[in-house]
Amino acid sequence: MSGAKRSARARSSTLLACGFAPLVFVVVILLDGAAQPGYDPINRWGSELSNGEWGWIQIVNFVITGLLTIAFAAGIPRALESGPGSKAIPIFTGILGFCLIVAGVFVTDPNPGFPLGVQPPAEPTLHGWIHNLNLFPAWAALTAAILTAAYRAIVRKEGPAWILTTVIAGILTPLTLYIAAQRFSFDTLSGNGHGLWQRISQAIGFGWYALYSARLLRDSEHAPQVAGRRSVAHPSRRPSSNTAAQHRTRGRGFTSDDGTTGTVSSEDRTA
Repeated sequence: MSGAKRSARARSSTLLACGFAPLVFVVVILLDGAAQPGYDPINRWGSELSNGEWGWIQIVNFVITGLLTIAFAAGIPRALESGPGSKAIPIFTGILGFCLIVAGVFVTDPNPGFPLGVQPPAEPTLHGWIHNLNLFPAWAALTAAILTAAYRAIVRKEGPAWILTTVIAGILTPLTLYIAAQRFSFDTLSGNGHGLWQRISQAIGFGWYALYSARLLRDSEHAPQVAGRRSVAHPSRRPSSNTAAQHRTRGRGFTSDDGTTGTVSSEDRTA
């Protein structure tokens, strides 16, 4: 493998490895939520961690994860190349990454009780509205990417285990977020268990991305080796120069001085 090919392969692998970022995003939320005084991860949205003294942690978490998700989207076409979803999956993934950045830039408004000692605004702020509305295109893009990958897996017969995993993830990711929204009151800005269901939705959807990243990395690692085996699997199929010359001259006609015609075989010529 040439240096240029090794460099291209390394860049592709780096971009595909960025697909683990959404799962790391969930881990950061869990750890940050456990360390914040007064924060109840069962009954609070993950975005609420963007408020308060340590809110910068979640803001950075949003922005970096968004940037890495966009990088992953840039690496997907190199792995898929063609076929169903080869253009749609990167686009949906890129939209998700952009929405994560928006969620970090436009911080949600605080809800009653967290951060401790902070009162929520009397009216929702503009950045709070943008943050809340941003959730819908984010999860729509996430769901669309998973379901498109499921369709591709079915068409290409990529194996029952992967097909089943992807279909289930594509169904449960929006369903569990819907359950979370139903358990939250936008009138009182409080709820019961919505934080838990949101984390379940994040774990399923973002966890699927980690599996997808690992799958694409595995396939990209094996692809050059398979190509190499194919190129040397049947070396005898290319005729040698001597054999080709014999085929070209075999059965060549001639005419003698007395007008008699005939053919010269390869055996006659060698004799």
